[in-house]
Amino acid sequence: MADKDPRIELLEKVEKAGIAMLTTAHPDGTLESRPMAVQEVETEPGVLWFITRASGDAAQDSEGRPVNVAVQDDGFWASVAGHGAIVRDDERKREYWNSSTEAFFGEGAQPEDPEIVLVRVQADSAEYWDSGAASTVVEIVKAKLSGGEARPGDHDTVEF
Repeated sequence: MADKDPRIELLEKVEKAGIAMLTTAHPDGTLESRPMAVQEVETEPGVLWFITRASGDAAQDSEGRPVNVAVQDDGFWASVAGHGAIVRDDERKREYWNSSTEAFFGEGAQPEDPEIVLVRVQADSAEYWDSGAASTVVEIVKAKLSGGEARPGDHDTVEF
């Protein structure tokens, strides 16, 4: 991730991954993670969009609170720290609506349903690791043979 702004490249890879683990904290501090489909990533200003039920923990525990979004895809891992907000925007929900979304919410569900909301995550910072599986194996073997430390791929932290 050297030629382009690392924040943009990281967010593009998050979007490519498609599924993320959204972690929120319950009021008692207990953490809960759940897989969520990434609906959209806005590289400027670093916003990730998800769709869920208003009454569910993903929405209830995101509003105005710190959240984490973690992804893994083909030798790429990222942990995005940010803040969540609940957004009620029927037009945006219609943009994201497809047969998979309808199947998730149940046959006959409609994006205009007030129980269906968007979770907007504004990224504050992110840490990523980017290395292909083959290069990781090569680095581990080299380290083992040389007695050195394996350094597979790129690892960095970015601020938004």
